[in-house]
Amino acid sequence: MSVEEKMSSRGFRLSAGCSGKAAYTKFLKHEGKRAYISVTTIGADSFPTSMEEPVRVIVYDLRSGDELGPGRDFGSLEAYLDQLEE
Repeated sequence: MSVEEKMSSRGFRLSAGCSGKAAYTKFLKHEGKRAYISVTTIGADSFPTSMEEPVRVIVYDLRSGDELGPGRDFGSLEAYLDQLEE
């Protein structure tokens, strides 16, 4: 199964912003606010292309685009997805 298929099966979709930055995103409610999660590679600011890549996960306010707390770094995309299942 490809990375895109694994992310899609967990409700994420590949999104690109007007600046050309791409990420896997997923909409959700965070502390009563409409928000979305962004999953990118660390440093490259792009979407992960393998399960072994280190990733940064940040929750953003849907309206303002402001971060809703500090981002979290994971040693791999697989590690992040594994913690979602817990």
